[in-house]
Amino acid sequence: MKKKKVLFFGAGVLGSLYAAMMHNAGFEVALAARRSRYRDLSEHGVVLKNFDTGETTITPVRVIEGMPEGEYFDYCIVLVQKTQLTKALKALKANRNIPCFVFMNNTAEGPGEMIEALGRERVMMGHANAGGERDGHTVLYMITEKMTLGELDGEKTDRLKTLANMFNQAGIGVDFSNNIDSWKRYHVALAVPFAYGMYATNACNLQLAEDRKITAMTLQGIREAFNVLKKLGYPVEPPKLRWVFAIPGFILTTLFQRVLKTKIADIGMARHLRNAREEMEQLIREFDLLIDQAGVDTPVLNELRLLAGSTDSNTGKNRSSAEACSASSA
Repeated sequence: MKKKKVLFFGAGVLGSLYAAMMHNAGFEVALAARRSRYRDLSEHGVVLKNFDTGETTITPVRVIEGMPEGEYFDYCIVLVQKTQLTKALKALKANRNIPCFVFMNNTAEGPGEMIEALGRERVMMGHANAGGERDGHTVLYMITEKMTLGELDGEKTDRLKTLANMFNQAGIGVDFSNNIDSWKRYHVALAVPFAYGMYATNACNLQLAEDRKITAMTLQGIREAFNVLKKLGYPVEPPKLRWVFAIPGFILTTLFQRVLKTKIADIGMARHLRNAREEMEQLIREFDLLIDQAGVDTPVLNELRLLAGSTDSNTGKNRSSAEACSASSA
């Protein structure tokens, strides 16, 4: 079988990590980068450091400056923040030779903008299973659960199964979603209340874990956000998220406090919120529109918003949030 070609568009933590893993699995990989990141990758290769083990690897992935307009790739995996999507789409649509674009950005709006730019038949969506941050040209990363992939119509197409098999060969587990649009919206419904709770506690998972009242409010806010989506007709996806309603609040709060003290909460939650405030602000605005459409009361979410303060003011308000979190763990 002809070796599959994959373009990773976006050379941050996730793009760098997945491109290196795919390259090491024997696939023909290119990584699109810009400016200083392009120079770093050209000089050093993809430098990865595992948060858990401290192991550092260097992978000589092919690096492309910007979007190649004429080259064929079987898949283009798009790994940019939601705030960068509109600009990215202008570059992506210049290449008419790529049959499948896989978008892994957060969104509460659905795939409409992607479909308009590229055509419905060329759009697939997914969600990453890793997190981390960059330290100079080194990517610090942690892989958690399985990646999620899905076609817009929920079908398990040959191209979907082929891509999942490719990720599996690279050591990345994959789950399929029958309703990837709902999946992405429910992820935002989790993220928005959690962001409020975090911003109310110096964007520090450890401080939030010690504040039982705000932790409980965060979980109740998630329930309110889920009710918004249910009112709009979006089924709970993935189905395991029904535990939000099934487990009594006092038990769920205790469990969540424990989760907040883990390395996953630090790397995958707190650090991401500290490093992606502009994206979180946009997702909050998107979800506010869904609340208005649903006409559902969200009193706890509203109170959490006030406790957190505006995300605009918090951007410069918290004394370096990383320092605040370090101080609480000392």
